[in-house]
Amino acid sequence: MKNIFSLLFILNSFLISSVSFDDVEMLFISDSIIEAQSMLDLVEEKDEKFHYLSYQIYYKLDDLNNANKSLQLALKDNPDKYAEEGALLGELINDLKNVSKTLSSGFVLEAIEEAELLLKKYKDNSIVHYRLGYAYKENKDYDNAIVNFNKAKELNPYNSLYQDEITYIANLEILKGKEAYDVKDYQTALEHFNIALSYDPTNTSAMFRIGNIYYSIKDYVKAAEVLEQGVELQPKNYKVLYMISKCYIAIDDSDKALSFLDKAIDIKPDYTKAFFEKAKLYKSKGDIDTTVSILNELIDLDSGYYRAYELLMDLEIGASNLDNAISYANKALKASPDAYTILARLASVYNEKLDFNKAKDNAKLSLKNKRNYAPALFELGIAEMNLCNKLAAKDAFTKCKRDRNYRKTATNYLKTENFDYYTKHCE
Repeated sequence: MKNIFSLLFILNSFLISSVSFDDVEMLFISDSIIEAQSMLDLVEEKDEKFHYLSYQIYYKLDDLNNANKSLQLALKDNPDKYAEEGALLGELINDLKNVSKTLSSGFVLEAIEEAELLLKKYKDNSIVHYRLGYAYKENKDYDNAIVNFNKAKELNPYNSLYQDEITYIANLEILKGKEAYDVKDYQTALEHFNIALSYDPTNTSAMFRIGNIYYSIKDYVKAAEVLEQGVELQPKNYKVLYMISKCYIAIDDSDKALSFLDKAIDIKPDYTKAFFEKAKLYKSKGDIDTTVSILNELIDLDSGYYRAYELLMDLEIGASNLDNAISYANKALKASPDAYTILARLASVYNEKLDFNKAKDNAKLSLKNKRNYAPALFELGIAEMNLCNKLAAKDAFTKCKRDRNYRKTATNYLKTENFDYYTKHCE
């Protein structure tokens, strides 16, 4: 309710040239401190009451310089009324300056001692906690720095500086974690990211990086859990929504995966990666019509997205529509001429059509773009064998069997009795 009132007030202020003292005071009383401060310049009559209210607002924001300026103006109009308050503010400013001088002179431990003494003098003062936290930060005692910055933030939620300091220290740990992550030292990286999160529990960057680590080590359940915590704080982060969907794909929960993909697409309607994952999910569920529909929608968004054609090609191969498969392959190659996976698939289609020369040509083009690509080597072996190029066929199968997925099949073709059978037409 308070936020609605503040918003309406701010919008209304644009429609009029000035606001009254009562309007600003109402904002102050309703705890809309930042909005109240933004309206100060719009008040035309700047009298004693205005200057004192201005002092109160700036003091709430921990802006002691402006608070002091406003209080001094109020003092001019009524010295007796504000004299004691002016003296106390001046004393606080001087005490804080002394801590800052000690710290800037390089006496960090002494500055910490002075700030701790000030906490006894000014109990529950957010600025004193901030100065103490800053001194601890300079001493690289980040645990105590965070304690005091959090206390300052708790006492004064209006000043963003305190959260900025917390974020800065958390980001130091994130940087260390990133360095460990880059060299695949996931344990050390996780330790740093968890420290960052303990410093700043709302730090989505730390959450997302922790999620990435769990995904990298294939703990998909934990990865999804952490990423979902982060996305609650950043609900419009479509990339993280996509990442969560990948976690659920990995654990075979297609319904949850689809729900997160849909959320990502709602936020970014041209997010082609999400469309493609969605199409693959429907293919895995056996819903071919929906798969084709999504892929065509994807092609409308990006006619150069060759992987969409690749999946359409696979669907046509599965339905034994080889000419349609070739058509989609050509569209894919037009979008990405060096797509070695497409070229290998095309070689497979031509082998099935018994057009072994075209199969051989496409397999070789695939291998030109991806050396020792096992599917291309296998199709090359089939083509060369049927073209009676026996040495070339054996060479292709020998290289192919280095891949564990093709080892058994390639080895079978290389067996003398099998190879002789498949090349008997060469006699």
